[in-house]
Amino acid sequence: MPKLLIDGEEFEAPEGSTILQAALGGGREIPHYCYHPGLSISGNCRMCLVEVEKAPKLSISCQTVVQDGMVVNTLNDRVKEAQAAVMEFLLINHPLDCPICDQAGECRLQDYAVAHGTGVSRYTESKLALSKAVDIGDHVLLDQERCIQCSRCIRFCDEVTGTSELAFFQRGNHTSIGTFPGRRLDNPYSGNVVDICPVGALTLKEFRFRTRVWYLKNTPSICAGCSRGCNVIVATGNQQVAMTTRGQLDDRIKRIVPRVNESVNGHWICDEGRLSYERLDAATRLSTAQDSADRKLEWDAAVKRMADALGTAAREGKAAAILSPRLTSETLYAWKRLFDALGGVKVGVRRLTRGADDELLIRADRGANSTGAAWIFGDRADESSVLDAVGRGEIHTLLIAGDSLDPDDTVVLDAARRAKLEHVIYAGPFLDAAARQATLLLPTAAWAEEDGTMVNFEGRIQRVRRSRVPRGEGRPGWRVAADVAGVAELEWPEWTDANEVLNSLSASVAPYSAITEEKIGLLGIAGAASAAGV
Repeated sequence: MPKLLIDGEEFEAPEGSTILQAALGGGREIPHYCYHPGLSISGNCRMCLVEVEKAPKLSISCQTVVQDGMVVNTLNDRVKEAQAAVMEFLLINHPLDCPICDQAGECRLQDYAVAHGTGVSRYTESKLALSKAVDIGDHVLLDQERCIQCSRCIRFCDEVTGTSELAFFQRGNHTSIGTFPGRRLDNPYSGNVVDICPVGALTLKEFRFRTRVWYLKNTPSICAGCSRGCNVIVATGNQQVAMTTRGQLDDRIKRIVPRVNESVNGHWICDEGRLSYERLDAATRLSTAQDSADRKLEWDAAVKRMADALGTAAREGKAAAILSPRLTSETLYAWKRLFDALGGVKVGVRRLTRGADDELLIRADRGANSTGAAWIFGDRADESSVLDAVGRGEIHTLLIAGDSLDPDDTVVLDAARRAKLEHVIYAGPFLDAAARQATLLLPTAAWAEEDGTMVNFEGRIQRVRRSRVPRGEGRPGWRVAADVAGVAELEWPEWTDANEVLNSLSASVAPYSAITEEKIGLLGIAGAASAAGV
């Protein structure tokens, strides 16, 4: 691989790399706007100008290919003057509305104005007035006057989604970005243009003016919207820490943005996954254990009733369970261990299929952990077999482990099957239609409220992390199973956290063999079954 010097420091880069890619790969920042690693190189912002030894003029580092022995300067006066000039041009018509701009706090224009600008403008004429808050799509608003014409959003729609809704219009000083006449930015990945916009020109309607980014707590996690398992950052409110007034705590999920993982989702996520947290906010939460008459039960009493009902039915061979494929592997394993200890529990895992696979990320299988469930319970553990057994009157006690993301994705029994059941036990986060059919209800944590692992459709084991506390008395599903096992006086490990459950899972289920939290890391790892081509 070719080697080069950047400001006296040696870098090594793959053949065909550009100077900017070599610098970024080595941890050195060269200011840039238009370059994005997931898009083609356009070279139009000119912010990444550098001096290459023996070159007659400054070069744009995003397009200049590395040569062995190349010597590059990014910090001398010539480069600094060029960067300051570019910043001055970009700020000529840019409004000074940082205090009300959603991008404030994570805006490259702000950062580079401080780091590379002069702090003084020689432009005294009136700024060009362009359209503000233009509704260009279901989720995106455009402020044309903030645009610096980096073309990232245009290239995204041309190259990634292939829908080409955006373009530049007019020429020269009047150039502006917009949608083609009669078109809207309505592709299923439209929110990504907001993520890649380096300024505040494109904003997400669902996040616009909701909170300041410095009030957010960002947690790396996994989207539970489908079996792709896109890597995301879950941002929750964190105002009580930042402010002194009591009662300011707001730990609701404010936004979800993609986290780069080239092995899973690259740089992108779909709009459905991006906004999946809205289902959590809209749903009525089950906050305490209760019975069918909505009477609150003490937790220990509810667990005792659950243990007695499941234990009696299991001994008679008339117990069954239907589990959500969005439950973590730790929770699924804990339920399996409980069912095995009780004996005679028939298990089915829901099949959540909607739409079709697309060519980018979206999967028709909406079960974020369908593969993990199949590894733990086997491919034949299907909900239809349990429902058929209920219909034949072979089951009198049914446990429903509710969906952790969307209440509509939890199984609901028809009247004929419900009439044949003596006990329906619901363990889930929502007071949904399934919960309304239950004789006993125990609250559990929803997605983003517990630590654990999920396995995507390719067999990649990834970490889902808790970004906020569960609501009410809700707790992870594996803890509920452990509580039932304790009351039933079953032999059970002393688990205190999800990592200890993972260790037990790793020792018991072959595809998870030798998997640890450290090996999974931030980007996940292929399970043994996937690595073996199973």
